[in-house]
Amino acid sequence: MMNRLLFVLSLLLAVEAVARPQVRVKRDPATKVLTFYLEGKSSPGVLTLYFDLREVSNCNQSPGVYRYEIAQDGDSFLTLRPEDKTRDVGYNSAYRTFSGRVDSPVDTMFVYRIPATTQRPLQITPVRDDRDMDRPESERRIIGYSVGLEEGDTVYAARRGTVLWILSPADSPVKRPDVKTTAGTVRLYVEHADGSRGCYTCLEAEHLLVGVGDEVLPGTPLGLAGSYDGEHHFTAFMLTRRAFDPGDDPLQAQPRTRYVKGRFATAEGDLFIGEKRVCQGVMNDDLLLRELSKRELKRWRALHR
Repeated sequence: MMNRLLFVLSLLLAVEAVARPQVRVKRDPATKVLTFYLEGKSSPGVLTLYFDLREVSNCNQSPGVYRYEIAQDGDSFLTLRPEDKTRDVGYNSAYRTFSGRVDSPVDTMFVYRIPATTQRPLQITPVRDDRDMDRPESERRIIGYSVGLEEGDTVYAARRGTVLWILSPADSPVKRPDVKTTAGTVRLYVEHADGSRGCYTCLEAEHLLVGVGDEVLPGTPLGLAGSYDGEHHFTAFMLTRRAFDPGDDPLQAQPRTRYVKGRFATAEGDLFIGEKRVCQGVMNDDLLLRELSKRELKRWRALHR
């Protein structure tokens, strides 16, 4: 069972949607102002754009690589204004895009809801990285959590975010002939506002309650827990972020996936679960209200007077 779980968690890191939007430049003939737009964004969530501005002339914008987060297709992200309004702005450029947030500062103190029922205690098992085989098990990095569930149990969102992808094991380029998976299960990715991602494994494909592009809140039902052997039901939950190593060129290098330590709201308080244990999750107003915008919070308070 653990071998299968490690395999499934490795799949979470192997699949990355390819975003191929294009930068369009609009030049105002009267003012010589250049406005840059990103078009062709078709994926949900935020897209990260690295824009390398080079050989700039007649403009006070400094050359360099700039990072932008694009939320909507067609958003403008840069304007170049001429210093001498009788002459055009000169420039050269290159760019690269990534689906989701890259190099975004993740809140390492954030407290997540355990993505399962709060009605009873649950067996939670940290899953450790099997690539750290030269270390004692207690020193290996925790890369996810397996939550033991029962048939018919619901899996819930641990934090507010946007559903990025829903994928089956067959969608991954990683193949492990020694591990069998069922065609009836999927894994689901949710992007959070701080750039972290929640990955939920082993959901029943026929009983999903959300779709790609949906926004979820902590406690939103995602679907029913699945099983790989028809007997043991569970979900595995992983938190990751993506960032470049120091000194990497974002127009050439690939961002690395890093694991995020999660703290969870439990009946015993906020816990980092470092060892296998039984604990009971909680869901309260605080977990929800901290995720709402000012407008949403005002509306919620009006409904709950």
